[in-house]
Amino acid sequence: MSKNKRLLAGVICVLGAALVVIACGLFRGHFDHGQFEVKETSRSSAARVAMVAKRSDHEAMSGDQYFVLLGDHVFSPSELRSAYYGRHVVFASDGGCLSVRWSDPHNLTVMCREGSIDPSHIAVQLRQAGDVVISYVNIPDKNSVAR
Repeated sequence: MSKNKRLLAGVICVLGAALVVIACGLFRGHFDHGQFEVKETSRSSAARVAMVAKRSDHEAMSGDQYFVLLGDHVFSPSELRSAYYGRHVVFASDGGCLSVRWSDPHNLTVMCREGSIDPSHIAVQLRQAGDVVISYVNIPDKNSVAR
């Protein structure tokens, strides 16, 4: 192989690796400069923690996002960021009225304390996460369509 072809192959490999690192960083939230904070927690008797968290970004015009996740401890801001971009979010919306309550170790209720959330403002809404069944109060099914 000529010197130019080896150089070109090396440059392509370096650019490809850089692209992979940037893509992984984007999908894991490493470049997200938003503020993450836990707003409410609820512990189950099985050492699980349901958290209502808030992501706010004063640089972007996207507004605040509220989300619910499950864990075995209360997450730090960096853990919240990773969980937000991972598979831990069971509910996400721009509605700031969220609250959580365990009825038993396998049943979690997510509720809106004030009024209701418009289905078009719901980004994620799971009915089950592992062995935890999730029910909703004052939160319609995001797939429901007003007729």
